[in-house]
Amino acid sequence: MARFVVELVYGPDEDKRLAVRPDHREYSRVLAEQGKLLAGGPYTDGKGAQIIYETADEAELENLLAADPYTKAGVIASTTIRQWEVVTGAWV
Repeated sequence: MARFVVELVYGPDEDKRLAVRPDHREYSRVLAEQGKLLAGGPYTDGKGAQIIYETADEAELENLLAADPYTKAGVIASTTIRQWEVVTGAWV
């Protein structure tokens, strides 16, 4: 399994994003129950979010991101994916 830190930058249509947010959060909840989403949430400035995933590989992660209601609705301006090696902390 591999861990990834994903940074989302929200697009300018806040009303559309907020309309889709309940579906996005339900999707996130399901991924968390499956052990694929370890932690996530919006930045306090409202401009984006950071999410930590654990998946088999980057291809699986990209499929999960493509299925996210936010992605489908086109409310994400940019996505940055970085594989993360955890070497210390409670998750080790």
